[in-house]
Amino acid sequence: MGSKKRSRVPNVPVEQPKNSIDWDEQTSKKKAKKEVDSDDESAGKTILPVEVLTEQITNEDFRIVAGSYERILYGINAFWEADDDEKVLQQTAVNASSSKLYDLKKRKELGALAGQQQGDINAIEFYGKYMLSASDDATICIWRSKDWELLKTMKGHQGRINSLSIHPSGKIALSVSADKTVRLWNLMTAHKASVHKIGKEGLVVRWNPDGTQYAILFERQVIIYNVADAEPSVTIDSRTKLLCMQYYKDKAADKEYLIVGSEDRCIRIWDAQTGDKVAEISQHKMRIKGIEIITSTPRLDSFKKPIDVLVSVSSDGVMKCWDLQRAIETKGEDIKALGEYDAKCRVTCCAVTLGYKVSKPSEDDATA
Repeated sequence: MGSKKRSRVPNVPVEQPKNSIDWDEQTSKKKAKKEVDSDDESAGKTILPVEVLTEQITNEDFRIVAGSYERILYGINAFWEADDDEKVLQQTAVNASSSKLYDLKKRKELGALAGQQQGDINAIEFYGKYMLSASDDATICIWRSKDWELLKTMKGHQGRINSLSIHPSGKIALSVSADKTVRLWNLMTAHKASVHKIGKEGLVVRWNPDGTQYAILFERQVIIYNVADAEPSVTIDSRTKLLCMQYYKDKAADKEYLIVGSEDRCIRIWDAQTGDKVAEISQHKMRIKGIEIITSTPRLDSFKKPIDVLVSVSSDGVMKCWDLQRAIETKGEDIKALGEYDAKCRVTCCAVTLGYKVSKPSEDDATA
C-alpha cells in the first residue's frame, strides 16, 4: 500500500454503537424480490424437523453450519459432556438444501435474496440488524435483516469481490477483489472512502478484534497492516497455498494471533505482533476449507470456565473442534480434538453460533 494521505485508512474509534449504519432507510427503492409466503410449500420447511428436537439438541451449547459442493447445508449441534474428567463435545447433525436464508433460532427457511447481484455470493458479514453481501459482479449489497430490504448497493471494484470485513465500530468495512485492490467503505454514507492498489489478488481480509490493524491473506502470504499509517507491520510467507484465516485474541494474556488454514492440511497459529509461528495442528487428512472461533462455557458441574473453541473443516467433510488455548500452550503437538463429525461430503465453508434454547413440542402441538 502507498503512503499518500489520500489512500490511507483513517484512524477510527473502536467503540461499538448499537446502530452504526444509520443512513435514511426510507430512501431505498429496492426490496428483496423473494419474501416468505405463508402459502408457499417452502414456508413449512425447517433446518431441524420437529421430530428430531431431542433433549440434547434443545440444550445445544453451540451450532456449526457448514456448506458443501453438493449444495447441502449441514447444521451440527454441539454439546459438552464430561468423560473421565475431560471436556468433550458430542455432535449430532441434520441438513437442508442450501442457497437459502434461514432463521437459525426458529429453524425455518426464510426464502432467498435473488435478482440483486449477478453471479456467486462470495462473502457475507452481519453487523447488528444489517447484512453485507459481496458478489462476483463486483458489488456489495447492504440488507436490513428484519425484512430483508435492500438498502444500498455499493460499487467500485472492477472484478470479483473475494472477501469483506466490517470494522468493530460498524462504521467502515474493507473488501478485497480480483482487481488487486483493497477498498475502504464508509458505512455511515454507504460510499467508497478510499482505494489501495496491493499488486496481487487478496483472498481474505480481516480486521483485528481491536480494529487497530487488518490482515490480508494472499495465495502464499499474509500481510498485517496498521490502521494509523496503512503500512505493513508484519509479513508471513508460506510455501503452501493459504485458504482461510481468522483473528483470535487471548484476553487472559492480552495477545492477538492469526489462525490460518492451508492446502497442506495444516492449521497454523501466528503471533500477530511478531509474525512468529506459535502452534501447528496437522490432524486433518485434506486441505482446510474453513475455520471459525467461538467462546463456549460447558454446562457441567465440574467445568464452568469459558473455553475458546476453534472449529475447522476440511474438504473431505470432517469437522473438528479444538481448545485454542491448549493448542497454543502445547504448540499443537499431540493435541486431541474436543470432538469431530464427518459429513461425508465436500465441505467448502463453515460458520458457528452459540446454541439456542428451543422448546420441545407439546402434546397439543403434536396432535394439532
